[in-house]
Parts: sequence; structure tokens; C-alpha cells
Amino acid sequence: MDLSPESFRHGYLALFDDRTRDAHLAALIDARCNEPSRWPTVAIVRKIARLFEVPAAEIGAFFGLLCQPGSKGEVWVDIIRSPDTAELVAVEGLSREQLRALGMMRSLVA
Repeated sequence: MDLSPESFRHGYLALFDDRTRDAHLAALIDARCNEPSRWPTVAIVRKIARLFEVPAAEIGAFFGLLCQPGSKGEVWVDIIRSPDTAELVAVEGLSREQLRALGMMRSLVA
């Protein structure tokens, strides 16, 4: 299996549309400029998702922020800042788009 930067780029271009890729970049830039950790937060993801009209859950998953419906609204789990919380999210409850984004993120940081 080819794990070169070029293969990741091709995969990224094939898996995500222009608007979603633009939202990924915008979330990273916003975090770099405004977040002490320099990593997107749920608030940044929600803001960028509204701006680019893309699903916040998919954008969040790209940054390890997993969203699932809860009894009182959305529940977000940050598996990057708090890896031990990953067990709180049922993978079966993630959308196909979330799984794709999470898989891409995991392959890039592996």
C-alpha cells in the first residue's frame, strides 16, 4: 500500500468536495489565529460549518471532534485532547461522512 504524501493528497481530493476541503482549511486557519491550542474547537467547527454550509459533524470528525445526538441535543467528544473519551462514542452511531473524515485524520497522524 502506497502511503506517500501524494497518495494521501489524491485520496483527500477524491473523498472531499471543494467546499468541505475549504472548510477544513478555514477551521485550521481560524484555530491557528484564535485558539491557544492552535487546534479547532467545537465552536470553531460550528462557525465554519455554518459559513461554508457543510455538516459540522463531518468537519469536526476531521479534527477528532465527534458528534452524536444525545437525549438533550448534540454530544461532542474530543478524542484528540482527551483520547480516553473515545470509548464514549459508538462508531456505529457515526455517519458515513464522519467515518470518512475521521479515517482520513487518523491516517494522516499515524
